[in-house]
Amino acid sequence: MQPNSQSIKKPLVSIIIPIYNSEKLLSPCLDSVTNQTYNNLEIILINDGSTDHSSKIIKEYANKDHRIKIIEEKNQGQSAARNQGLKIAKGEYISFIDSDDKVEKTFIEKLLKPYQDGKTSLSICGMRRDFLNGKRTEYLYLSPIIKKGKNESSKSYILRLLTKDGRLYSSVNKLYKGNLAKEISFDTSLNFAEDTKFVLEYLKKSTGEISFIKEPLYIYNFGSPESTIKKTATIWQNWQISYNYLKSWVGLNPSFQELFWLKIILLRWRISFYRSKIRAKS
Repeated sequence: MQPNSQSIKKPLVSIIIPIYNSEKLLSPCLDSVTNQTYNNLEIILINDGSTDHSSKIIKEYANKDHRIKIIEEKNQGQSAARNQGLKIAKGEYISFIDSDDKVEKTFIEKLLKPYQDGKTSLSICGMRRDFLNGKRTEYLYLSPIIKKGKNESSKSYILRLLTKDGRLYSSVNKLYKGNLAKEISFDTSLNFAEDTKFVLEYLKKSTGEISFIKEPLYIYNFGSPESTIKKTATIWQNWQISYNYLKSWVGLNPSFQELFWLKIILLRWRISFYRSKIRAKS
């Protein structure tokens, strides 16, 4: 006898949200998460030593939604908070959301769908960037997907993606396999590009395909204290440390293609560095 499709339990998805002094944007974030069309969720809120009303807000939400788990800790930074969430996450899949952002109600449902083919190891969606001054909205990562070449190595393909757009740089706007994500952690010694290092470490462990959803399901609020240009981006040494890690990630004896893309990435990062300095002065 075949089981009724409605009786098959949906996989648990853990959503990890680090929180630090986010009271102004926290409620819209939590509303967008608790109102997902996919409801088998574990919502992990890590209050990273907030001194505003964030703690009060998340407790009010937890009283109304049993799926919410709260971790209260001293301020240690976003990476440490995410690592705490990873330690207790029980989901078959894991996603990260920043507390000053929000997501479309189909965010989890649509990111989960590619995993049904059994080949996907990372699911990524597009983003919408809302400027909090109300002047404009931008849509990111909705362009045609770059496909892996027939004889192209996985590392060369990932490097090529890093040169084309920012799909892989952030830890948000993604859905990870829980067992793989829990094997790694965010580097708390870094205050720059720690997201990118986490994603690359994850991709090193995964053997499946990267699936792209060309819809702006993640809404990035630009203009909050957490999203403005960081001083760390105006220090070239930080970019160099990240680049040195990238070279070590590629490994010894890189192919001609891998060397080529590494040089292109260095050029792109130099341009981004100078743009960061200009924006910081404006």
